[in-house]
Amino acid sequence: MKPLDPGDARFAQIPTPALVLDAAALDANIARMAAFAATRGIQLRPHMKSHKSVAIAQRQCAAGAVGIACATLAEAEDLSAADIRNILLTSPPAGEEKCVRFVALSRRGSIATVVDDADQVNMLRAIAGNVALELAVDIDVGQERTGVVGPREAVALARLIASLPNTRFAGIQGYAGHAQHVVGFDERQRVARGAAQRLRDVVSALSEAGLKPGFVSGSGTGTSDIDMREGPYTEIQAGSYLLMDAEYRTVRGADDSALPFEQSLYVLATVVSNRRCGEITVDAGTKALAVNGPVPDVLIGVPKRARYRFWGDEHGIIALPPGAATLPTGRRILIAATHCDPTVNLHSAYHVIMDDGSLNVWPIGGRYRPLRAAGS
Repeated sequence: MKPLDPGDARFAQIPTPALVLDAAALDANIARMAAFAATRGIQLRPHMKSHKSVAIAQRQCAAGAVGIACATLAEAEDLSAADIRNILLTSPPAGEEKCVRFVALSRRGSIATVVDDADQVNMLRAIAGNVALELAVDIDVGQERTGVVGPREAVALARLIASLPNTRFAGIQGYAGHAQHVVGFDERQRVARGAAQRLRDVVSALSEAGLKPGFVSGSGTGTSDIDMREGPYTEIQAGSYLLMDAEYRTVRGADDSALPFEQSLYVLATVVSNRRCGEITVDAGTKALAVNGPVPDVLIGVPKRARYRFWGDEHGIIALPPGAATLPTGRRILIAATHCDPTVNLHSAYHVIMDDGSLNVWPIGGRYRPLRAAGS
């Protein structure tokens, strides 16, 4: 696969810093994960929180995804408006405002949400009236973020859901986020297996109670290979695989190899100063690249062994290797994402280099909706 060239004329007029997407690498990653899932007989429900793009979700569905997972109602609303079906909201909706929005989406059909509390279920049911709801029980598998904490609590909540009119118990979710970025394979496998066993215990208890879940959803990019092989998942919620980043490049496979996905996401930056010997300043800092991950590890357009460091909101410093000539101001550089999900969230659009050589712009959605002022 031919690497992107930051000196390409197509980049010249893009205001920096800007998010750049290599469509060839993106599509290769989508196809590779879809093939992994198909080979193992597992359904793929990619997570929109990584890319926040309807255009990318449509490509994933065209490649065989059973549906799309999303973290926020804004993402779900974008998907629904684009007529993408079989949506799963993976964060419990709490409070009247969120419940009203979920019920509105349910009127269109083909959406489910996770819940982990009876109050959430009762509020949704009270707001829904005669609108049918699809609810799944969220299970805490060790991340200690959301989810019921054990089989007994899962059975009680599923039983409540099943007892209410126009409300269906759809399945369960258990997301082991704490396992995804564990670097060493053996330790990551140990943590993933612990999460999977918690889910097996819940599935067993639900089945004994006559409440067998319709799906078992979870996993992620870092443990997808383990979870596809060992279960008990019926569908995988991997997200970052299609973009990749510095953090996931530290994660190792069983043979100490890297994950089998290509870097497709970059930030395009411009050299704005070269006044210090051995260093250049670029216009991409903490407002362009997420900081909750390793520093960028792939830089295109600079000498080998150059190193990036954050140097404020608007700037980053690139240290050049000894003896390397400095770069002129105005030179363009591509910087691979640190942590892809929050890096995407910092931008409003992808600038996409397509297979045919054209440059497209894909909007980044899933934005929070502001409260409308009275009378507006």
